[in-house]
Amino acid sequence: MTEGNQPAYASGLRRVLTRWGVPLFTMGLAIIAVSAELTTFDQPTPAPVWAYLVALLTSATLFARTRWPVPVAVVILALCLGYHLLGYPGQGPAFALVVVVFSIPKAGRLAWSLPVGMAVGPVWSVIPTLPPHPVSWLDWAVLSPMLGMITIAVIGAVVTVSARQTAAEHAAQAAETRAEIARDIHDVLAHTVAAITVQSNLALDAIDDDPEIARSAVRRVRDLARAATPQLRHSLLQLRDDGRPEQPQPTLELIGRVLDDARAAGFQVTEDIEPVRGRLGPVTELTAARIVQEAVTNVVRHSGGGRLTCNISTDEDSLSLEILDDGSRMPGPEGLGIAGMRERAAALGGIVEAGRTSYGYRVHASIPIAPRGAAT
Repeated sequence: MTEGNQPAYASGLRRVLTRWGVPLFTMGLAIIAVSAELTTFDQPTPAPVWAYLVALLTSATLFARTRWPVPVAVVILALCLGYHLLGYPGQGPAFALVVVVFSIPKAGRLAWSLPVGMAVGPVWSVIPTLPPHPVSWLDWAVLSPMLGMITIAVIGAVVTVSARQTAAEHAAQAAETRAEIARDIHDVLAHTVAAITVQSNLALDAIDDDPEIARSAVRRVRDLARAATPQLRHSLLQLRDDGRPEQPQPTLELIGRVLDDARAAGFQVTEDIEPVRGRLGPVTELTAARIVQEAVTNVVRHSGGGRLTCNISTDEDSLSLEILDDGSRMPGPEGLGIAGMRERAAALGGIVEAGRTSYGYRVHASIPIAPRGAAT
């Protein structure tokens, strides 16, 4: 998918129509206008071929309007001036100016591009008042195109502002999504690598004395890698944004697997988990699962203890997550893991507290509950 969630073919078709269709359509209008003006004019004029050539040239310059709109406007004005001074009637080639004044506000800061775009019409309006076939500046045939160009320049500025705001919003949303995906990847990798490290050490220690334990540990490493692969693939596919169907996001079922990994790593795990799935929205479930995964991963990697407790409960309007261990790790600066937990909870209006207690180390998260039908 492309920007604005449009299919790639639709975006490509729009670019082709904008780049080629607009100049060619304008060229057709200019030729028709020149032909009508030459047919109805009752005074001698130079050879018509030069009039049609000017109409073609003014429209052809529009192919460069997106990159150099102001120089294109100057060239068109010069061609319109030459067309008039040669003695041709009307201003058929000036159709191209209507298009280019729409593009000028896109050229840079509106503080200068909008006034320049609005000035094109008044500058052009001087040309029909010159010899050899002068028309009064107050003639509607002069005023109406001039006012139309000014209006179109303003419309171009409004469209430009809207497009820039939309692009900024999309960029902010994309950055937020990528940060979320980065946290997901961090959580999955940190947990998997920590568990694999523990199992690998166990296999190395037991390979001579108890090969069966070593084999069991190696099988556990294989299972951990297999379990992590689809989650990482899902996150990376989101980064690619190639239009493939999305895979299911992790749910609270992930917590059970994370606690099993902790048991396999040698921890005595106690869990008191209230059945809460029916009360939570999908984003709340994902956030809770990731917070518990990160907290348990930190216990396995850093605690130095042997016991882990996981408590999950709810009250009327919030979900409570608590991870305790009996380790002796010393307090230090917070790493990406705890910062990520805080960011996840804060995104839903919740909080995360982490620090040592008299028992060991405690991570507690409180997250507001939203019903499953809601966005969170």
